[in-house]
Amino acid sequence: MICYVDREEVPNIEDIDPAILLYLIQKAEQVAGRYTRLDRYYRGEYPLLYPKPQQDEVRVSVNYAKYVVDIALGYYLGEPVKYDNNLLGSKALLPGFQQTLELSGGRNRIDLSPLMDCYDLQHISETDLEIGRTLGVMGECLELCYASSDQVPKPKSARIDPRNGILVCDATVEHNKLFALVWEKRETTQRNQYYAATLYTDRTVKEYRSDSLKNVVFHQIGETQEHFFGAVPIIAYTNNEARQGDFEQIISLIDAYNQLMSSRLTDKKKFVDALLVFFGMTLREGDESRLATEKFLDGAPLDARVEYIQKTFDENSVQVLADALVREMHKMTMTVDMSDESFSGNASGQALKLKLLTMNLLVKNKIRRMERGLKERFALYNRWLVTMGEMKRVGLNDVDVVFTVNMPINEAETVGLVTQLQGIVDDQTLLSQLWFVRDPAEAAENMRRQRLETGVTPTDQSDDGEQEEAHGKV
Repeated sequence: MICYVDREEVPNIEDIDPAILLYLIQKAEQVAGRYTRLDRYYRGEYPLLYPKPQQDEVRVSVNYAKYVVDIALGYYLGEPVKYDNNLLGSKALLPGFQQTLELSGGRNRIDLSPLMDCYDLQHISETDLEIGRTLGVMGECLELCYASSDQVPKPKSARIDPRNGILVCDATVEHNKLFALVWEKRETTQRNQYYAATLYTDRTVKEYRSDSLKNVVFHQIGETQEHFFGAVPIIAYTNNEARQGDFEQIISLIDAYNQLMSSRLTDKKKFVDALLVFFGMTLREGDESRLATEKFLDGAPLDARVEYIQKTFDENSVQVLADALVREMHKMTMTVDMSDESFSGNASGQALKLKLLTMNLLVKNKIRRMERGLKERFALYNRWLVTMGEMKRVGLNDVDVVFTVNMPINEAETVGLVTQLQGIVDDQTLLSQLWFVRDPAEAAENMRRQRLETGVTPTDQSDDGEQEEAHGKV
């Protein structure tokens, strides 16, 4: 949750009135119902399933909410985010590699391995997935940067549920961060409930606790601690301008589809349980049980007949309506239906790009918004490590956040294009087009070393080719 207040309301950030904390928590509890509703839809806990259905009733749910979120998430975060620098002569920044940035024409060299190691040790890509999933479900998410509890502390990140985190910004157009609050309801072993809250400013961390939920009076616990991140260590991510989840606008369509499928199956069940009617005869005692077990009845009159009374319905019309609802859900969420027969097949790479156009538009907006938060995380980690003397300061303009979109590709076509462009485009750019190359800069450097070891350079290869061509003409 992001809250905006006038700067005059909190004149001293380091000495905030506990009543303000209670006000913020109460505001968060008021909007928590929306987040909980969206989370229940993602988990498949639809209102249609409650209360328990009657004996002759069937209720089912097709979890399109989860499908919409997960397919978009895998499309732009299925591959770990990479970090590349945009300085000439520098190497791509990938977690796990010892790399440096060259600044000021090579005079100063900044070792980025401490920051990349922090990402690797905590598997930061998993945190990115958690943040992306929360964005798709609830429309916004918070990330907390903190110092680990190891003997040698390292900066780490944790996803904060928007129901339990509040980032307070000022009411100006810039929305500068003032402070942040992470809170939750807890219970003692004596079943006494209370609030526990942690207040983060740009310099300090403070722990607060209330005596109970009825008489909420916050008081500080322990001493004030410094966090050394140089700014409020809470990062806010938004899914879109309206802060809506990926499926929030199609909830009514999801409910309609589930209701249709439930009614369809209920009708099928009643169709099986049809009534058996006898015309021109009366069953004797014991005929019902004998008919149920032996499936045969003897002694019926010649003019008697037996028929089932069945409920008739148009199955084709029901399927047409179901398909229409599915198309509308995919259209409104800008996702593709992978089960659509017209989507697959022997389509070219360009045809697939056209079919995935709406999906690309969706994820590009997500990428732009998430990139801002990832750069903010990079800056917080960098300030912490600079304060600890483990690395030098790196400007945000010197680092690019690279997302790898899981676009279906024509491998043979890509290899052919790269081969044809040799000698026209530099090696690093060509290698970056190959899907199996993780670090194009390192691969280009390996190619250069290999040529030096074999004594063959691109110029030599070109000259040899020209000499062979001239010899052939002679």
